[in-house]
Amino acid sequence: MAKIDFKGVIEAANALRDVKNWLAVLKQEYDVSSEAVKKLNNELDALGTELAGITCNTSGLEKQSIRTVANELRDTKSWLAVFAKEYDLDKDAVKILHKSLDKFGDKLAAVKCK
Repeated sequence: MAKIDFKGVIEAANALRDVKNWLAVLKQEYDVSSEAVKKLNNELDALGTELAGITCNTSGLEKQSIRTVANELRDTKSWLAVFAKEYDLDKDAVKILHKSLDKFGDKLAAVKCK
């Protein structure tokens, strides 16, 4: 059975950490509401939990395990778009967060088995 290449998972986890760091910075710079920050942090924590659950099988990545993370990422980005309107979040802050989430998605796509 193939094993997960932890280098890719670590890079994805680092990209996720960067999103959380940006969120902390943007909270201060753009006065993002505490409720929005708390909700986004919960979403990011859920992404991290799902990332930790990626597994491999004999043919490579277990499709359902990677799909679960991808779905959580999609939901997080959708939530961010809705909350951006509800809380009138600064467009630059939202762009930065979306770009950071895209970077996480790119790293996630590079996760593989060895």
